[in-house]
Amino acid sequence: MNAALARAAPAAVPGAGRAFRAARFRSAVVTRETGPSRVEPANLGARAAVVASASGSSGFGAGVASSPAAIRDPRDDHVPIDRTYDGLRQLHASPDVFLVDDFLTSDECDDIVAAARARDMSQSPVVYAGWTNDVREIVTTAANGPALWAAALAMLAGANGEPGPGPELALVGGGAFALVVAAAGAGASAWVKAREASLKNMRTSTSCVLDGASPGEVAYVRNAERLMPGSSFATFEAPTAIKYAPGQKLAPHFDANRGADAEDAQRGGQTLATLLVYLNDVPDDAGGETVFGKVSVSGGGGEDFSPLRVSPKKGQCLVFFPASASGAFDARVEHEGAETRAEKWICRIWRHQNVVNPPFGLPTTWEG
Repeated sequence: MNAALARAAPAAVPGAGRAFRAARFRSAVVTRETGPSRVEPANLGARAAVVASASGSSGFGAGVASSPAAIRDPRDDHVPIDRTYDGLRQLHASPDVFLVDDFLTSDECDDIVAAARARDMSQSPVVYAGWTNDVREIVTTAANGPALWAAALAMLAGANGEPGPGPELALVGGGAFALVVAAAGAGASAWVKAREASLKNMRTSTSCVLDGASPGEVAYVRNAERLMPGSSFATFEAPTAIKYAPGQKLAPHFDANRGADAEDAQRGGQTLATLLVYLNDVPDDAGGETVFGKVSVSGGGGEDFSPLRVSPKKGQCLVFFPASASGAFDARVEHEGAETRAEKWICRIWRHQNVVNPPFGLPTTWEG
C-alpha cells in the first residue's frame, strides 16, 4: 500500500509522500517535512569529504545544468541550478545533493531566528501525504474483489426460487456491491485518521511560517532565485523556520508527495526542490545532522559505505530535489533530522511546480 507520510515513520512503506508539511512537514509517511507545510565521511558538514565542487571538472562548473551528462536517470532531470554559484559544492550525484557555503551571512541567519522568535512557535504539524492514493487503492481493491463476490452471492441468494434474472435481482446485487465499497471507503478513512495521529510523534520540533519581511528572509529568497535560474519567489512556499530543542528530531520522510496533484493543488503542486539553511552551528558531537538514509557514500576505503550525513553549520544551505522537474516522485532522497543534543535552528524553502498563492506562499505584492 502506498503510505506516504511526509512528508515520516521509520518503516519505509512503498509509496511515500510527504508527511509533514508545515513545515508542511510534508512528511511523507511512506516511511515517514510544513505548511499546513529521504561511514560517516569525515563529517559532511562544512567539511563534506565527498564529490566534486562547483569548480571541479567533468562539467560541474558548466553554468546551469541539472546533473552530469553521464548520468541519465530520468529523476535526475531536476530544477536547473547555477553550478557556478559561489560556494556551491556537490556532495552526491544521482540523486544530486548540493551544499552552498555562506549562502546567508551570520547576521542574516540571526535576523531569521529573531523573526521566528517573535512569532508563535508551535509544534511542527505533520500531514499524512499520499492518503488519496491509499484510499483509492483500498476502495479499488474492494470493488474488484470482495464487492463483486458480495454482489454475486446476493444475487444467487435472491435468485433462489425465482424463474430467472430480473431488475429486482440486479438491485439486490448492486446494493450488496455498494455496501461493501462504502464499508471499504469508511475503513480507509478511519485508517488515514489513525495514521495521521500516529505521525505526530515523528516530528518533535516547533516551527512557524514567515512572511519574508526581515532582511534575512529577503536575502534567503533572493539567493534562492539566483541559485535556481528561471525560478521565482512566486513558486516558493513561504520560508518556514524550525527549532529543535535538545532531544528533538525528525523521522525519515519525503518532501515530495505521490498524491501532489490532488492533495497539493492549492499549494503549488509537487515539491521540486528543497533549500534548507542552517541558522546556527551545532557542535560536531551534538548530533542534529541531516541524514539521507538511501544515499550512500564511501567511507574512504572504497568498500565501506554509509548514509550521507550533513552537519549543521551556520549559513550553509543544503539543496536537493524531492522530485524531477516534471514532478516525478524520487524516493532516493528520503531524509531525516537526527536527534540533536544542542539547540538547532533551520529554515526551509520549498520550490513548487506551480505558483504558490497565499496563505501558503509569500504575499503576491512581495518585492523583497
